[in-house]
Amino acid sequence: MINCIVVDDEPLARQLIISYINQIPGMQCLGEYKGAVEAFAALHTLSVDVIFIDIEMPGISGLNFIRSLKKTPAVVFITAYAQHAVDAFEIDAVDYLVKPVTMERFLKTVRKIMPPQDQQAVLQRQDISSIFLKVDRRLVRVELTSIMYAMALGDYLKVYCTDQTLIVYLSLGKLEGLLPAQSFIRIHRSTIVNKQYIQFIEGNFLRINDTDLPIGLTYRDHLLSMLSNSV
Repeated sequence: MINCIVVDDEPLARQLIISYINQIPGMQCLGEYKGAVEAFAALHTLSVDVIFIDIEMPGISGLNFIRSLKKTPAVVFITAYAQHAVDAFEIDAVDYLVKPVTMERFLKTVRKIMPPQDQQAVLQRQDISSIFLKVDRRLVRVELTSIMYAMALGDYLKVYCTDQTLIVYLSLGKLEGLLPAQSFIRIHRSTIVNKQYIQFIEGNFLRINDTDLPIGLTYRDHLLSMLSNSV
């Protein structure tokens, strides 16, 4: 079992990484901490294999905290600022993740951490049934089968589900990275749909739940190919 801790001053960021860890066979999160002081105490009482840590935190930064340790577990830095990458790898970090972290990107990190003989379960992680989306100040678990379609609204998304409609702080491209490509199709620069809810296609529109959605010309051929292959 690979024992992890998560260190980040943002509660939602911690929750997201912990939710990813909990979905990986052979990994577990032993604790979450909002800063370096709390994490330092934990490292002296817990057997930690991997520390997921933010760089920009009040007080002691993640970089300076890791530099201060005499004995360091495997380190994965998480930050909103890509310019710290060079410093991170000078410390021999396993990986460097830029927020918001998608499950697809997280799995690449896991493959670097996990011994080759234990990676089969990770490589087969195509059965993810739900994702976490940031709604207001919460991370909300959403079942993939409930998502009918999503549309971009500037910096936000409107995600239409069978039982609710969510306003999510996420780009459409990031959402696309979270969704399995075999089930969800980009039909427009501002729209992704779940193909199981497509009622019919007529001209340059398709219908889902009595709503007509436009199909972009550059997406039409791919859409038709995906639907033909699933018949």
